Amino acid sequence: MNQSQFGNTAATKSVKDLLSKIYDATSRKDSVYEQAAFYFSGAEQQEIDLLQERETTLQRRLDDANKGSRNKLETALLEVRQELKEKLRQQQDNRIERVRQLKQLARQLLTLISGDTPLETRQLSARALGTIQLLSSTRGRHVAVINQRHKHAYKAILAIRLLDQLLADQLIKNRYVLNKFNDSQQANEAGEVLYSPFLEEVQLPLVIALLLQDIGLQHPQAQHILRGEDGSLDEYRTLSPTERQQLLTVSYEQSQLYLKEGLGLDTYVGNSKAERDLFVYMEQDKQNFISHLLKSAIQPEDGIGNLLKIPQVYVSVVLPSKANYHYGQLPKVSALLKAGVTKGWYPAAIVESLLKITGYFPQGYGITYIPKDSDKQDLDRYEYAIVNGLYPLEPEQPICRTVTRNLTYNTFGINVVVSVDNNLYFQSAQQKLEKMSEERLKEILSKLVSNLEERTTMDLIPKCWHPDEFFTFLKNQNLWNRVDTIRN
Repeated sequence: MNQSQFGNTAATKSVKDLLSKIYDATSRKDSVYEQAAFYFSGAEQQEIDLLQERETTLQRRLDDANKGSRNKLETALLEVRQELKEKLRQQQDNRIERVRQLKQLARQLLTLISGDTPLETRQLSARALGTIQLLSSTRGRHVAVINQRHKHAYKAILAIRLLDQLLADQLIKNRYVLNKFNDSQQANEAGEVLYSPFLEEVQLPLVIALLLQDIGLQHPQAQHILRGEDGSLDEYRTLSPTERQQLLTVSYEQSQLYLKEGLGLDTYVGNSKAERDLFVYMEQDKQNFISHLLKSAIQPEDGIGNLLKIPQVYVSVVLPSKANYHYGQLPKVSALLKAGVTKGWYPAAIVESLLKITGYFPQGYGITYIPKDSDKQDLDRYEYAIVNGLYPLEPEQPICRTVTRNLTYNTFGINVVVSVDNNLYFQSAQQKLEKMSEERLKEILSKLVSNLEERTTMDLIPKCWHPDEFFTFLKNQNLWNRVDTIRN
């Protein structure tokens, strides 16, 4: 690759900005997960508790004091009360800021994946999911750390598209969701588009629920389980069944507590009592819905909790935060979900609806495939492509953007639907190339992989390739513009 310009397109910057606001590691510590960690540390409340204790002590001393010492104690008590009042005000301001930041973040995510038409919405959703995948490391020591930070946005996007699909498949039974959906449909038909009950009272709370689903892991009790008493354990190790159950319990309980106390309800701004009462009622209603989503995700059966549970299972494979990571195994997510259906863990209809959206190959996955000539005959080589489309007609045939042509990297690729027989992920395609000489296979590899060290460790017939380095170049990030699609 001779590309020389690093950087990010506007679309990539938007995704990176979203990810950093959800979970980052900076000196500002202003991301959602960093704010939660600070709240759970109890530092803010400890300062308030100490001031309240001091206030109580000074009041007791003042009650027992003689006239000579009262002035000094009264002054000290007044200062403590003023400081306490300021700390309580700051605590409330911080809480409101967390609430509004989270709401704004959820809105930003929905804007990122919402188009003017269903086709544009699918394209924007594919771009967002693919970009998150391509921004996530596929090799090295930081895979688990980065995936842990990226997975929240990924599963929230997936959950929104799953909700759409379940509504289309008439698999949503929850009356709250159906009522809001119908209210919005009626408002649209009447031309009333200033307020969408479905957007404001279902989609936004759903995104918030997905972002909060793992927030309890920031609590010191959860960190103790993950890191050990002295912080020496690898938090990304495979936990024992006991540790895992303890962690799930702490995470759920603290996520609920953070929702109700660390966030609480937003405050009304205005002078109308009627508007204030309605605002508080709706805020409470939405918080109850978020709480219900978090609770029902534990044992969703065929209910609304699957909007959290199934995307969570999917993202645990596609963006795993465990040390035993193998990029080539990401497409096994579909087999894992189907196995869960067989074992009775997941509802078959909901898994089927999800796979209608994703197919078997995750967005941003690096596909190696055998191209065909104009006569639809297989050529004597393989090329690189990246999965860039949702809703494939056949789940095992991904929609991809070609990245190489004639073994040369090409910025202006086309979209191609890769068949099973020509996708090197499958054995049937690999067998076609097994007849080829080792010299020819090495020649192909040498043209596609410039890094000699990497080349010596790769299979001569690779099942996939790692496109994250390719994506770091600015000119390679426009993978989702509309181009012609062919079948391969």
